[in-house]
Amino acid sequence: MPFSNEFVEQSFNGGGNPVLTLLEADFGDESFYFVNNTENVESSVSGVNRNYLRGSFSLSLPDQTEDGIPSADLKFGVADIQIARKLRSVNKPIQFYIWLILASNPNDIEYGPVNYQSTAFSISDSDISVTLEVEPILHMSVPTDKFTPNTFRGLFDGL
Repeated sequence: MPFSNEFVEQSFNGGGNPVLTLLEADFGDESFYFVNNTENVESSVSGVNRNYLRGSFSLSLPDQTEDGIPSADLKFGVADIQIARKLRSVNKPIQFYIWLILASNPNDIEYGPVNYQSTAFSISDSDISVTLEVEPILHMSVPTDKFTPNTFRGLFDGL
């Protein structure tokens, strides 16, 4: 999907129409919606019109290497007690969806959605940090099936 000229201009030169990051944190039974902005934003990028709450967060992408799966760091500048409690109570990876939009066009997606999955988190007095992976394929057991003479007879013929 090509970027709009206004998005490219804003990304490289700045100006009065900021690029906003929309974030959905899906805990399975409950989702939270944030925008990296000083004001709440109404947007329908997820397919449904939602109110994204103002917040202070940053997404740090890793250096590109050939070793392992790249991970990103999502850091909330102010520890929200509601998010902290939810992070501590969940026993499975959290899904994060991220979109980039222009403030003047909150319903037009410039980039995304990018789907991340949490692998670890830490909570301090002043911030919450979540480690994210695009697809945690190194954590999957391959093969998932066991190859035994009963289930795969052809592999064991002549032995």
